[in-house]
Amino acid sequence: MDLRKRSPEFQALHSQVAQQVADRFYQARQRFLEGLANRSREKKPHRYLSLVYPQSGWRLSDTREVGLGKNKKKKARLYLSKIGFFTLILHRVFPENWVSQVCVKLYPSGRIHVIFLVEEAEAEELSSKESKKAVSVDLGLVRLATLSDGCILENETA
Repeated sequence: MDLRKRSPEFQALHSQVAQQVADRFYQARQRFLEGLANRSREKKPHRYLSLVYPQSGWRLSDTREVGLGKNKKKKARLYLSKIGFFTLILHRVFPENWVSQVCVKLYPSGRIHVIFLVEEAEAEELSSKESKKAVSVDLGLVRLATLSDGCILENETA
């Protein structure tokens, strides 16, 4: 890749991350050529505020629970190839083998957010024998809801 040969900043990135950066550059250039963007300009390496690890180059380790009671949190260490380790607070539990992308974003405040894109397994389709009915819902003031099939849900607080 020509970009990696010319710039030492891009040589310091994992190969797939550098490819993502190059793809973003060429997509921006294409938008300009198609008249969808005002101008095309090359971003300096320090202006990229997000990196995407599409398949590999990252690893979660040392997942543990810390704190007591309501303050209980789950922490982990994230290793990013050619960058190093980060300590994370995990807000949700997810299966690591379903993660398809990891996006690392740097906000102007200096905070770093890590987004894990998880692809769920396909839900099993209902058999064709079962009927698939749609029901509309009318929310009201006197009654909580009236369904199109005639069911009425009363408001318990009134």
